[in-house]
Amino acid sequence: MLWAVGTVFVLTLVANIPAALLYAAFKPKDSPLQLHGLQGPWAAGQLSGISLNRRLLMQDLHWQFQPWWLPLGRVAGHIEGGGEMATLQGGLSLSPGALRLRDFRIAGSVKRLAGMANLSYLPLDGQLGADIETLVLKQGFVDELRGQLNLSGLAWTLAREPMLLGDFQFDVTTTADGVIATASSPSGPLEALGDARLLPDRSWQLKLRLKPRPGASETLLNYLRSLGAPDAEGYYPVRQQGKLS
Repeated sequence: MLWAVGTVFVLTLVANIPAALLYAAFKPKDSPLQLHGLQGPWAAGQLSGISLNRRLLMQDLHWQFQPWWLPLGRVAGHIEGGGEMATLQGGLSLSPGALRLRDFRIAGSVKRLAGMANLSYLPLDGQLGADIETLVLKQGFVDELRGQLNLSGLAWTLAREPMLLGDFQFDVTTTADGVIATASSPSGPLEALGDARLLPDRSWQLKLRLKPRPGASETLLNYLRSLGAPDAEGYYPVRQQGKLS
């Protein structure tokens, strides 16, 4: 009986070690990734921000450690927050060589999220919502991804006046051939069909068919004409490919 009481006492003490104290003791020297405003115990705390190379990535995050994943060799927990930049909520776990997200939701401005990913040069705006059923990263590369990505009120901002493109949905799954995101366009002036693929050799392919809907702006029509001649069904083909470094 005494050993059980002693074990609970020790575990309680360990779980209540301040997160800021552990971070100060174990953070890598000169790391470009910095945590700010840590509060509370490490097992259930919060922070005011995360920055990479002095660029703010996320704000106002809360987490809850989930010890039952430890027997599987994973450090796991539930996180939520994000502040004005974006909102996120779901499960995250770390294991040797892998990072996993499960039942994870992200929502925010396309422009702000692009800036967080160091893609602020993209001339796009709108709202993004992602429902990630499963994401597994191994050695920094996507090993598995399943879920859905929604873009609402997407607009091209490079023109003098923002060019409305509409709403788009990407259903994402993983097969032996890689990660496949199938595109559709529920509403808006631009119809989009096709898919994007991320292959195991880190190459990617984009194959889309674009078609204006009735009421599309003259700016959008001119952009589509710049892509070349449409096919017999009135769709303009878009083909791109590359390879991740």
